[in-house]
Amino acid sequence: MPTNQYFLKDVNEIKKVFEQNGVQKPFVCCGKSFQKSNVFKYLKQFNIVVFDNIRPNPRFDDMVTAAKLFKSEGCDFIIGAGGGSPMDSAKMIRILTNNDEKAALYGKIENNGIKALFIPTTAGTGSEATKTSVFYLNEVHKYSVHSLDFIPDYVLFDESLLETLPLYQRKATCLDALCHSIESYWSTKANAESREYAEKSIRLFFENRDGYINNTKSGNRGMLWASYYGGKAINITGTVAPHALCYNITMNCNTSHGHSVAVLLSKIYEYMLEGDYPCELFTSFSKVMGGKKAEDGLKIFNAVLDEFNLEQPVIEESRLDEFVKEVNVEKLKTNPVSFDENDVREIYRRTLCR
Repeated sequence: MPTNQYFLKDVNEIKKVFEQNGVQKPFVCCGKSFQKSNVFKYLKQFNIVVFDNIRPNPRFDDMVTAAKLFKSEGCDFIIGAGGGSPMDSAKMIRILTNNDEKAALYGKIENNGIKALFIPTTAGTGSEATKTSVFYLNEVHKYSVHSLDFIPDYVLFDESLLETLPLYQRKATCLDALCHSIESYWSTKANAESREYAEKSIRLFFENRDGYINNTKSGNRGMLWASYYGGKAINITGTVAPHALCYNITMNCNTSHGHSVAVLLSKIYEYMLEGDYPCELFTSFSKVMGGKKAEDGLKIFNAVLDEFNLEQPVIEESRLDEFVKEVNVEKLKTNPVSFDENDVREIYRRTLCR
């Protein structure tokens, strides 16, 4: 799916982008940590308007507020800088400037021609490559909107922005990128193009994992590209069961998104191998991971989790029904193995109950 994205060579090209597009007042949607960076210092020379009320799991109400600020200030360009939350927020803010809230939520969107630049500060979400914005309604309900107009016109990969990432976020975000690629490869919607992106992302993950964890320049840049290609893969296929089930954990267990989805993917993979699974698909996938048999992919993935040594999220077994109720099993149809509510309950039990 062509996106016609332009990748800036460095931060100094932003000025050229503004000049080419006649930009007078850029709107910057970012977290507070981005405002400590050299890239933000560069942006301050322009007549920018900043919105930084971005929560880790973005809320639609905040996006509506930001869109009103965008319009009242007469902004004409949007920059989404940060992890998935600021970039997903920037997508919705842009279209809310000329679409009412109901139209925006149902994806019946009219494009407004406002151009966008995304600057990821983590290597995990791949939001700069996707047509999806994920956020929460009424504080608890996950929601997503899809539009090709969400894909930004410009992207800047600046590996220096990853230098201050805490180790936990470093681990969690790159696991999110790996899970994107695995789930895309598994998806019943996968095709040759999406699997090419997924394989490239997985290869880049393992090539750059050590350098990234050790905060090297090359490792950080390599993982940014791993995240991007993971985003390109799910832009075609979407994600499958691990992502569909992980949001309950993120909202209730004080774990980041990448952490939540990774512990679930491990248990879901194990659970699928116990039943009637598509052997040819899983064997092919395991070879991408560096194994030979279907089971090898799980062993390799679990070895990464063991190396990262993330804390296991836990809930009381009495809460299982609450978690299952929040999962729409109809949205699990692209998973390589069919799941019903009993399967979902058992997966949550194995993942979260001790």
